[in-house]
Amino acid sequence: FEERIAPRFYRDSAIVTLSNSSRDELVSEMGFDPDRVSVVPPGVDQHFSPGGERTPEPTVLAVGRLVPVKDVPRLVRLMAQVRERVPTARLRIVGDGYERERINSLIGDLDAHDYISLLGRVDDDELLDFYRSSWTVASTSIREGWGMTVTEGAACGTPCVATRIAGHSDAAI
Repeated sequence: FEERIAPRFYRDSAIVTLSNSSRDELVSEMGFDPDRVSVVPPGVDQHFSPGGERTPEPTVLAVGRLVPVKDVPRLVRLMAQVRERVPTARLRIVGDGYERERINSLIGDLDAHDYISLLGRVDDDELLDFYRSSWTVASTSIREGWGMTVTEGAACGTPCVATRIAGHSDAAI
């Protein structure tokens, strides 16, 4: 709907997007008039800041809705491969959504419940602690307007590993 039907109704409207790369996609892939698309990059809450200590074991953090566009199953499968080379590596997944059961089943199929935690929603202080204590933030999204979790992690001093897509390419700079 977002890619095929909605643009027909909004092509003549002024559009605001979060990143230059997303603007480029709106123009080149969806046919929006470049003069009608403005970029307003998001800020990050000052709550997200460096502090605390990293976990003793290599820990990857993923934060977001558990929906197909975030492609969390790909991250779960990649983590199983990482464990073959880094046996102490861990993955924490924060967020909820209708793909939760599918992801939980995949974790079980990979016998990975001992190193992949599906944490659901957490409060702001717990999320801040996860950002600060993780070794990296990961996002395997297939489409983003902006990678807010990448930005929040960076504000906490945590580097990211993310798919090379519009949105991420601006957020990860």
